[in-house]
Amino acid sequence: FFFLSAQATMAMTPKWRFSQLFGEKDSIEEVSDVDIVSAIEFDETGDFLAVGDRGGRVVVFEQDANDYKFYAEFQSHEPEFDYLKSLEIEEKINKIKWCKRTNDSHFLLTTNGNLVLFLC
Repeated sequence: FFFLSAQATMAMTPKWRFSQLFGEKDSIEEVSDVDIVSAIEFDETGDFLAVGDRGGRVVVFEQDANDYKFYAEFQSHEPEFDYLKSLEIEEKINKIKWCKRTNDSHFLLTTNGNLVLFLC
């Protein structure tokens, strides 16, 4: 994963710059379809960032000063087959939504288009 950050200029047009890279630089050339980011969502404080990919994985990052560091990773969705509709359901994360915090725990909802999962 890599992050770009924007700095506002006088004309209120963001100026994007490379900020941070996760993983090996050599592996960028060999990105497979399941590794492509398909959803991204900050929590209400902006301290946590959840990133979902086409492989059904969710990676959570925590803000540390000006950078983001790895916090957690889990497999949210698996490929499935809907036998009633004779349809293959892909594991791609379509949407991530942080739930409102009421204690120290973090809760997420993820969906792959047919199934919504509650994760903690």
